Amino acid sequence: MNKCLKEPLLSRLPVVSFFLFLASLLQGSLQLTSVKHFGPGYEMVAIARNLAKYGAFANPFLALPTGPTAANPPLYPVFLWVLFKVFKDFKTIFFAAQFGCVLANAITSALLPLVSLVLFGDAVAGIAASVFWLFAMPMMPSWDTSYTVAALLFFCFLTASSIRKTQYVITSGLLSGTLAGLIFLLNPSALLIMAPWIVFLWLREPRDRAVQLLKYTLSLLLSLCLIGSVWAYRNYRELGAFVVRTNLGMTLYASNNNCAESSLIKEKMNGCYQEYHPNVSVTEAELLRTLGEVEYDRKRIVDTKSWISANPNRFIELTKTRFMEFWFPPIEEFPVKAYAIWITTGLSLVGLAMMVYRREAVVLFMLGVLAIYPLMYYAIVSDVRYRYPVLWISLLAAGYCIDQLI
Repeated sequence: MNKCLKEPLLSRLPVVSFFLFLASLLQGSLQLTSVKHFGPGYEMVAIARNLAKYGAFANPFLALPTGPTAANPPLYPVFLWVLFKVFKDFKTIFFAAQFGCVLANAITSALLPLVSLVLFGDAVAGIAASVFWLFAMPMMPSWDTSYTVAALLFFCFLTASSIRKTQYVITSGLLSGTLAGLIFLLNPSALLIMAPWIVFLWLREPRDRAVQLLKYTLSLLLSLCLIGSVWAYRNYRELGAFVVRTNLGMTLYASNNNCAESSLIKEKMNGCYQEYHPNVSVTEAELLRTLGEVEYDRKRIVDTKSWISANPNRFIELTKTRFMEFWFPPIEEFPVKAYAIWITTGLSLVGLAMMVYRREAVVLFMLGVLAIYPLMYYAIVSDVRYRYPVLWISLLAAGYCIDQLI
C-alpha cells in the first residue's frame, strides 16, 4: 500500500483496533444462539463441575468417574469453576462461558494489527487478518481455544516491547515468564510457539545487548518453570508421576485402530470414538480407573505403536489425510469457519512466499512454527480447534499477501 495512505492509518491505529474489536464483538454476539458445545461429554466442563461440587480436579469423562486427572491442562477448567461458583444457574453459566469466548475473540481482532506492526512495521496486514478472523473465529466455550489465541498474541506483543527494556530487565522477564506460565497451563502446546518467538526476538536485537537479553530470558524461564512445576508436582502427588498431561496415549489409541477415520467427527459418526475413548467407552474408562491415568497412558502409547507397526499403510493413509485436514479443516461441522480457514491458508502460502522473496526476518519464525507445531496433530484425529493456536500466523501471512497485492 502507498506510504502516504499508510501513515494516516498508522496514526489512527488505536481507533482502528477499537472498531475491529467492536465488529468482532458484534459478530460473536450474533452467534450466541447457535452454540451447542457445552455441558455433559466435554472434559473441561466436567472437571469444572466436579471442582465446584467436590473440590477436586477429577472425573473428566462422561462414561464413569475415573478419579484425579491430568488429561486436561488446569487453567481453563479453573476459569469455568469460577463461573460455576458465581452463577448457580446452568443457563447463566453457559451464557457467561459463551460471552467469554466472544470477548477473547474480540481482543484477538484488536491485537492482530498491533502484532502486525511489530512483525512488518505496519498494521495493514493485521487489519486484513482481523477481517478474515471475523469469519474464522471459534465459538467453543467448552475449550480454551479463543483464550489461547488471544493470550499468545498478547504474549508476542508484550515481549516484543519488554525484551528491549534497559531498566528493570529481570522484573520484565519475570512478568513475561508469569504470562508464559499461565499460557502453558492454558495450553501446554503453546510452548512450541512461545519458545521460537523468544528466539526470534533474540536474533533481531543488537549483539551488544547479549547480557541484558540473557538476564531477561533466564528470568522468563524461571517464572515459566516455577509455574509449570507447581502443576507437575500436583500430578506427582495425585497420579504418581511428574507429568504435565496424560492424554497422549488415549488420543493416539482412539485415532489409530481398525475402525479409525481421519477426523473426529467421522469417528463419532461411525462409532469408533465411542468404542475406543474413555470419555464415552465404559470399558476404556474402567481400564483407566483400574490402571490410573499415567499407566493407562503408557499402555495405550505402546498399543498404538503396535497397531502402527502392524498396519503401516493404513497409518500413512490416515496421516496424509490428517495433514490436509489440519490446513484445510473438514466442513461438516463448521462450514463457514472451515472455508474461511481454507482461504486464509491459501493466501498465507502466497504471503509466506512473498516474505521469503523479500527476506522478511519474521518469516523464519513463521515457517519454523508452522512446520513444528502441527506435527503432533498429523498422528491424531483432525479437529478444527487444533488449528487455531497457529491460525493467527496464517492470518497475518494472508494479510501480508493482501497488503502486497494492494
